[in-house]
Amino acid sequence: MNQPPQQPYYGQQPYGQQPYGYPPQPPPKKSRTGLIIGLVVGLVVLLGGGTVLLVVLLSDSGTSGDPRETAQQYVNAVNNKDAESIVALSCSLGPQYVDGIREELTTKGVEMTLSPEEGTESAASAGYWIDGKLANPDSYEDGELRYRLSLGTTNDRWCVTLGALGLPS
Repeated sequence: MNQPPQQPYYGQQPYGQQPYGYPPQPPPKKSRTGLIIGLVVGLVVLLGGGTVLLVVLLSDSGTSGDPRETAQQYVNAVNNKDAESIVALSCSLGPQYVDGIREELTTKGVEMTLSPEEGTESAASAGYWIDGKLANPDSYEDGELRYRLSLGTTNDRWCVTLGALGLPS
């Protein structure tokens, strides 16, 4: 039995054909959800990468501060007989040295100045001249001293290399 093809009801047309007299229907709209999600993810990655790059570029090789400022802080601590600050600025001295440093500074009555001369400086070390004057120059001629203050980096900060008495080694 061969049946003739069925005709659509009035107003219905086979898929893809428009009824007579009606304007053509636009294709169904595609979802833009994937595009929006992709743009948001890309923006987050771009902002995150830019932030990391900015932090790395502004970090000055991972070491915070200026070595000359650290040297000046050391000179100020010596002049103020501030043994705690001297230990805090040190690369290796611990709190057990505070009393000995304080006694040494008080006994000698040293006053120091940071030399205006240009220092040596690299990413991990620096050196500056400091001039000292002793109030009690018992063992030194004329009471004048000149030290080379060496600085290094520890835990991403500048610190001073000192002997056990809090003076440059």
